[in-house]
Amino acid sequence: MKANGRPYPIRSRLFHAICTDPDPNEFSDERLEGEWWRDHMAADERFFDRLPADLSFEGRSVLDYGCGAGHTCVLMAERGAQRVLGVDIQGVSLATSQVRKHYPHLADRIEFRSIDSADDIGEERFDVVLSKNSFEHVEDPERYVADMTRLLAPGGQLVIGFGAPWKSPYGGHVHFMTRFPWVHLLFPEEVILRERKRFRPDEDPACFEEIRGGLNRMTLARFQAIMAQAGLEPTYFEVNRNDRAIAKVLNAFSRVPGLREYFAFSVHTVWRRPSAESAQPAEPVATAS
Repeated sequence: MKANGRPYPIRSRLFHAICTDPDPNEFSDERLEGEWWRDHMAADERFFDRLPADLSFEGRSVLDYGCGAGHTCVLMAERGAQRVLGVDIQGVSLATSQVRKHYPHLADRIEFRSIDSADDIGEERFDVVLSKNSFEHVEDPERYVADMTRLLAPGGQLVIGFGAPWKSPYGGHVHFMTRFPWVHLLFPEEVILRERKRFRPDEDPACFEEIRGGLNRMTLARFQAIMAQAGLEPTYFEVNRNDRAIAKVLNAFSRVPGLREYFAFSVHTVWRRPSAESAQPAEPVATAS
């Protein structure tokens, strides 16, 4: 029902009530180079801690496919990677400046490149290809996996990790607006996106897929189906790998039939490209709860 030309008046008011106010310093230069950078470095340290202990970067070539601000590139270089190439379609100016300013001792091993597609990377192949917190954003995830697989050297490892699959408590990626869980499933999309303009006034998306960075509504089941057809060997597959107490609570609920998608808040996986190109697609390994 509409009131004064606006749809969902009651739900709009309710959603507004549970949202915070925009942070005027969210994207300030001081914050990006200070608190924000440190917080993301710490988060990426935890990301690597949730991967298998035998995953090594020592002396290897690594492609960070969707490198963002470059935090993971720095950490992989610090872990001994011989070459790290970070690429992103959103630009790499912040990543480049941060490495030059704060990590000059790693600059000869880290390269950043802004790309339009995987074709811009050329013929180079990598021992490790990393995708962190990108899988739920890409427009064509099947093509995304195919591109990363093509960029792997035979026997190379593909590392994919992402947080907040679509049906999880914060799958709508609106945590900067509200900390209430599942709001993207409880409120109409139009209501959320209209309120979102208070926080992102330079954007005017008609759907979640059109927000800056995109959001493809990736579910755990869809991810598993895509990877089952990738022609890669699954070697590690963990859901909700986290030491926090809340993770144990969510894991308990995820064991209830029909609720797993709604309580799967993170995915950490490793896949291996077979040395023999004739290998058949493999089913994902059993996931741990």
